[in-house]
Amino acid sequence: MSGEVYLVTKNEGKLKEVKDIFVPFSISVRSVYEVCDIGEVEEKGESYAHNALIKARAGFVNTGKISLGEDSGLEVDYLRGAPGIYSARFGGENASSGDKISLLLELLQGVPQEERTARFVCVVALVWEEGEEIFRGVCEGYIAEEPRGSGGFGYDPVFVFPPEGKTFAELGSEFKNRHSHRFKAFRQCAEFLVREVFH
Repeated sequence: MSGEVYLVTKNEGKLKEVKDIFVPFSISVRSVYEVCDIGEVEEKGESYAHNALIKARAGFVNTGKISLGEDSGLEVDYLRGAPGIYSARFGGENASSGDKISLLLELLQGVPQEERTARFVCVVALVWEEGEEIFRGVCEGYIAEEPRGSGGFGYDPVFVFPPEGKTFAELGSEFKNRHSHRFKAFRQCAEFLVREVFH
């Protein structure tokens, strides 16, 4: 491996996605919680970038290792960009993915497809000895009228990727990892690491 980075997350689905994205770059990704219990990092930022930086800084300060923080969300145009940075807490702190999807579909009931446009946004923060960098990825689509597919996690069952006309949950993780907002942001991060940090 040409390098190792630590992602501040307890989300196994997210960790697996990021590991897969970094494989071609010969960079190994581990959860920061494997080496240090930094507790729950509160996302009190006003933006994805701020939240991502809060996490990455917490990882670096506690471990001294190259740390990545990520914040992502779903922005629905009809809902004026909601749930946005509150996507993970949409419907309440203890709401399951199913609860969040049900609430979203309820709010969009009767709304025609052309007004159901949405995007996934992902911002990755990299913190290491020599500085900090931010990377952003966006994936445009629209919200389906009902959940479809069994792959992925979070809002994947209702996010339709227009070129395929299918949800991310139907398309599967391999496809998603080549087209998603997270893929775009983390690929930029991996390219930067290879070019600037592990050279």
